[in-house]
Amino acid sequence: MSDPSTFKPVYQSSSGIGGFNLLDPADLSFAFDYDHTGSLDHVVLYQPGAGTIWILKNDKGTFSPVYAQGAPGNGIGGYDLASTADRVFAFDYDHSGKLDHLVLYRPNTGIVWILKNNAGTFNPVFQSSSGIGGFNLLDPNDHAFAFDYDRSGKLDHLVFYQPGAGTIWILKNDKGTFSPVYAQGAPGNGIGGYDLASTADRVIAFDYDHSGKPDHLVLYRPNTGIVWILKNDSGTFSPVFQSSSGIGGFNLLDPNDHAFAFDYNKNRKLDHLVFYQPGAGTIWILKNVKGTFSAVYAQGAPGVGIGGYDLASTADRVYPFAYGHGLDQAYLVLYRPNTGIIWILENNNPKD
Repeated sequence: MSDPSTFKPVYQSSSGIGGFNLLDPADLSFAFDYDHTGSLDHVVLYQPGAGTIWILKNDKGTFSPVYAQGAPGNGIGGYDLASTADRVFAFDYDHSGKLDHLVLYRPNTGIVWILKNNAGTFNPVFQSSSGIGGFNLLDPNDHAFAFDYDRSGKLDHLVFYQPGAGTIWILKNDKGTFSPVYAQGAPGNGIGGYDLASTADRVIAFDYDHSGKPDHLVLYRPNTGIVWILKNDSGTFSPVFQSSSGIGGFNLLDPNDHAFAFDYNKNRKLDHLVFYQPGAGTIWILKNVKGTFSAVYAQGAPGVGIGGYDLASTADRVYPFAYGHGLDQAYLVLYRPNTGIIWILENNNPKD
């Protein structure tokens, strides 16, 4: 197993961060480009169902809010965050190469908004209660994320999908009008041969060929070992990787397995994959050499986590972050809702 001290904490807390107490089991977090610099160097924490959302800036390891709505609160930009189903993520709305807009959506309702930030005041540039671009957003299992569809280096397309129904839509944005560049209705056949037939299926964007562009799709099915990676050739998706026995040594046989793309080498490329199993201390970081994946960091099951963070709770979540205000996302944020625990780790050995 890898040495956990390869990563070291630059931030540790058991009482939340920047005033956000992280004491609700529904708390969620992600990185955001608040001030339009191109750097995902702000932390968003929110509590769906309570109207609570905070955006934190980082001043040499001291976090403080640039936006805060306590519990209960009124949400942000007119979106009330009143449903426990609400989800939020960062998006490049205006094709600037900056993830400086917020997408907020409510599965099972058709509600989706997109907010812009003008010096700390958030306003909608898109509002709908009937879905977006033809995707109706009427299933409780609908999911969404930003994607680089046309290999521009910009996460300026939206992917909406419904695992278990074979449904996935990819939407382009033309001055606020969204339309599909790829669409499979419900029921559908998935994408690139991957059927999206399980409710457990998850999809993420990934820089497969080290181009600096997250223009491939990773589709995986926890508890089965199934993982595929698809390339896009002018709207036709096809696999560059297929497995039913995990990837790079990670077996993907637990229902609580999670994955995301990561800039391990600090080279501004999300060209490594992180797979982790919260509750088991398990986390693997995989490099890709011409379609062969292998571990640059590995802690099996059971393991001891990473950088001193034990990953011992099934509630633990992890995501990449630009702690140093650069264009890389080479730090890891690890947090445990309902406890106040949050750490940020730096990679001491950013080499394959």
